[in-house]
Amino acid sequence: MGVRLSLSHSRAPPPGSPGSRPGSALQRVSNMDASKAISVSRRSSEEVKRDISASEGSGSASLMAMGSASPQLSLSSSSPTASVTPTARSRLREERKDPLSALAREYGGSKRNALLKWCQKKTEGYQNIDITNFSSSWNDGLAFCAVLHTYLPAHIPYQELNSQDKRRNFTLAFQAAESVGIKSTLDINEMVRTERPDWQSVMTYVTAIYKYFET
Repeated sequence: MGVRLSLSHSRAPPPGSPGSRPGSALQRVSNMDASKAISVSRRSSEEVKRDISASEGSGSASLMAMGSASPQLSLSSSSPTASVTPTARSRLREERKDPLSALAREYGGSKRNALLKWCQKKTEGYQNIDITNFSSSWNDGLAFCAVLHTYLPAHIPYQELNSQDKRRNFTLAFQAAESVGIKSTLDINEMVRTERPDWQSVMTYVTAIYKYFET
């Protein structure tokens, strides 16, 4: 007795049949994943916008801070001469032309007396120095040596000098002054011979020393 086998070919169930549920479930899962991806992408885009706005806010704040600080920078970078008044400028020009004018304001009195007081102050503590005028107080050369020794001690061995060796004293003083560019306007021979040199000539030479070292 023969057995008849019937082979049935598997067919895909229709869309509405129960066999289609796994496929539809997969489709729903994929749709959910896509919605999640869209929401994530939206969230990330919103975060990017917030970051951009935050960076722009900080940038504008820094620019505002720089803008508020710029006046201070401009004030600090202003040149010192900008605050000099016209009166001060004219006074500076006057002092360049006549250096004794500033000295007279400092010590008071005339320019001659102011320069004399400056010489007395410069030679305080030096032996055998008594400057009371611009004539006889300078006749042995020691006063010149003392004033120049305060600026050029290596050129003048003051402790070795004495008032009797006038020529050496004048020579040392004039050579020391010439070493820095102060030309001598006094004649050594005449200074050695006289006891009372011309006060105007002595004052002119002392003024040149003051102008070189103090102005």
